[in-house]
Amino acid sequence: MFDQDFWQEVWESIRKQKMRSLMTAFGVFWGLLILMFLIGAGMGFSGGIAGQMKAIPNNTVAYFTSPTTIAYGGFERGRSWNITDADFAAIESKFPGIIHDKGLVLEVPSTGQAQQVKTEQYSDMMLVAGTTENYHLFSPLRVVEGRFISKFDVRENRKVCVLGEQAAAKLFPGQKAVGKEVHLNGFTCQVVGVMRKTSPFIHVGPNESESLYLPISTAQLLYNRINEQNMALFILNDEYPSGDYLKEIGNVLRQQHSIAPDDENGLYEVDFKEMINQVVVMSDGINLLVWIVGLGTLLSGLIGIVNIMLVTVKERTQEIGVRRALGAQPTAIIRQIMCESLLLTLAAGVTGIIIGFWGLYTVSSQIATEEGSLFDNPHVPFVAAISALLILVLGGLIAGWIPARRALSIKAIEALREE
Repeated sequence: MFDQDFWQEVWESIRKQKMRSLMTAFGVFWGLLILMFLIGAGMGFSGGIAGQMKAIPNNTVAYFTSPTTIAYGGFERGRSWNITDADFAAIESKFPGIIHDKGLVLEVPSTGQAQQVKTEQYSDMMLVAGTTENYHLFSPLRVVEGRFISKFDVRENRKVCVLGEQAAAKLFPGQKAVGKEVHLNGFTCQVVGVMRKTSPFIHVGPNESESLYLPISTAQLLYNRINEQNMALFILNDEYPSGDYLKEIGNVLRQQHSIAPDDENGLYEVDFKEMINQVVVMSDGINLLVWIVGLGTLLSGLIGIVNIMLVTVKERTQEIGVRRALGAQPTAIIRQIMCESLLLTLAAGVTGIIIGFWGLYTVSSQIATEEGSLFDNPHVPFVAAISALLILVLGGLIAGWIPARRALSIKAIEALREE
């Protein structure tokens, strides 16, 4: 049953030391508040990563060509090479039905080499690449103006292009780019679309925001690179797990082009599923670090309560002695000291949790989550809040038990002699 006199005594004991109790409670409050904010930030970061990972299809692999670094098959090191249509036939021959869909990229005139792109008034150096109509399946993009490259554009070798959002802003500041013409490498092409990169850290081809994309057939024809591509992206059918067949497909490409099996720089192989797993592990590690830092901050507040209660017990030595001399049970003394500690802890902790929730809600509602943001919906899961509260209760009990044991060690006669 609720003992009003007992709790009145507990409250009076705390009230007598207002400033000390307030400063002690503030340590716990601050620890819980920091823990709530850290958990919320960690969940927001995890949510942002998860949202961006959805842009990548499952069971996807990518292959990037690069000059060889090991002499092999009668060829010297430093040889450049490209993926061809014959390679796709060889892959399908060895693994029938393995490719569900594919996207191709050819950087022109060569990989990583920017070229000048002009309009009537402006010009800028940017990367240029040819690609297929389904490139958007592999890279987080959104068309913000016009359209993307179509199958018809590729089939008819049309002189059209799609600009990245930043590239369009440089070439056509304050204007709509769709329908306008740009000039590069001695030919003119019409802008049919502007695209926005929706992920700041997922890169497949050249930085889409700052590049110009042509139909791959047009790029091959205009730059005399017929039947060449320096990047191939495959969505594999479910019966061919990417983790098992990444190297197998790579070996076919190596055999086709006489690349040494141990020349890792001659062919870059990427398993998107493995990349996603690494990001998830990193996210889990961040969340673990958040808990460690947050609990460490909370622990410092609880240690403060232990110290203040020890000081309180020391100051109340005579009072405890009188109570024991009058027949007070040890359990009653323990109960009062532990309840004082628990009341301070819970009052401060619950306040920290409430303000933490309110702060996260305010931040979440005030800051509109931009597309591609690495911070999405910061929140504290209910289970995490309950866990923090249970840790707080346990910590409060421990913080009270230590001084309570100190109080029991005081002998009544010695306590009465204290001044």
